[in-house]
Amino acid sequence: MRPGTAVAELDADTVTAHLDSVDPAEELALSGFLTAARARLDPLGCDVVLRAFHPLSVPALHLDDRAARHEQARAEAEAQADDLWAGILGSLRGSAPRARLVLNHLNPLIRRIGSLGDAELIGTATESLYGQALLMAQRPLRPADSALLNRAFIGLLEWATHSDTDSAGGGHR
Repeated sequence: MRPGTAVAELDADTVTAHLDSVDPAEELALSGFLTAARARLDPLGCDVVLRAFHPLSVPALHLDDRAARHEQARAEAEAQADDLWAGILGSLRGSAPRARLVLNHLNPLIRRIGSLGDAELIGTATESLYGQALLMAQRPLRPADSALLNRAFIGLLEWATHSDTDSAGGGHR
C-alpha cells in the first residue's frame, strides 16, 4: 500500500526474542508451573514460554508462523493416514518450528496461575489460556482446539463450583 515499504512475516522466534526475558530466579521459581503447562500443550504441538510484555492486560500470546502451521497440518495428516502414508508423512517430520504460547509474566492472572500447586488445575488453566490466545489471534479452530476449549471451560466451572462437601460425595477438583 505504501511504495517502497517492504513487509515480511515475523516468525515466532523473532517475536519471542523481542519480548523481555524474565529474571532467571523468578523463572526457576515457576518451573513446576511451566513444566505442567508444557506437558499439557505438548500433545498439541505447542511450546510454552514465559516473557514480560505490554500491555499487561494480555495474559498470553499464541505465536506461530508458516512453517509451524505446515508442521501442524503434516502431523494431523499423519495421525489420520493409513500405515503407509503415516510412515511417509512421519519421515517428513524434522525439527520444524512449533507454535508457541507466550505467557505474560506481568499479567496478574498469570502470576496467580503460576502460584497454583495443583498440576491438573494448572493444565486446565493453560488450556484456557491457549484457547483464548487462539481466539485473540483470530486463528481458525481445529476440532481438537474446540474440544480443548470446551473441556477447559467445563473444568474451570467444576473447579469454581467445588465445595468441601463435594469431595465427600465424589466431587471433582
